[in-house]
Amino acid sequence: MPEEPRSYGLFIPRDPRAIGIVRATVRSVLGATGLNCLAETVELLASELATNAYRNAHSDAYVSMDWQPGDFRVTVWDTGPGLPVRRSAEDTDEHGRGMGIIAARADDWGVQRHPGGKAVWFSLKPPPIA
Repeated sequence: MPEEPRSYGLFIPRDPRAIGIVRATVRSVLGATGLNCLAETVELLASELATNAYRNAHSDAYVSMDWQPGDFRVTVWDTGPGLPVRRSAEDTDEHGRGMGIIAARADDWGVQRHPGGKAVWFSLKPPPIA
């Protein structure tokens, strides 16, 4: 695992294909930095946030991936006016599970308003080395 802080970023267009690019980029960054142990979860959660930005912002978004020793954070910045809400989805609902998945799988998550939009983030701590 990296000993020093690292940051990576990716601008994504408002294009449904961008979600796959986010997933592939996250997996590549984690593999290259020795954080493969987080790849599956980060890929899932990052794609949830990027999908929310695509559906709600109607503009491009930015994904940042930041490593501090012991913590990996992904933030999706967008210009959407509303804040995401964690809610209970019914079995027949086609949408509405994303923030629940993030709350269940992330070690921490949150939302920050900023001029012109918001930043939604989650963080994960890698498992201890055995």
